Amino acid sequence: MIDPCDRVEWRLAFLTADIALLPPADSRVRRFEEQIGGRVYHIEAAQVGTHRWRAQIARRPGMPTALMPFYGATADEAASLLTAWLARAHRNATNTL
Repeated sequence: MIDPCDRVEWRLAFLTADIALLPPADSRVRRFEEQIGGRVYHIEAAQVGTHRWRAQIARRPGMPTALMPFYGATADEAASLLTAWLARAHRNATNTL
């Protein structure tokens, strides 16, 4: 029978090893500024894994934060996926007016 404590120790070692592969905290967030439809968007891409970045609109006071994040293998890829989605959403919004 496997001792539950052994599994917990293995899981902690696994998580610790994954975290050790990440760069220092100050280099895990990249910021982008994109202009779409005459409006400026501030995008932040944060590293959430060894080869995984999450991009979302930067949180600002008074702005809604309900937009889903976009993921990519690099900060640039994640930010470009979000930018492309924002551009499509803007085009669709202007076409329905």
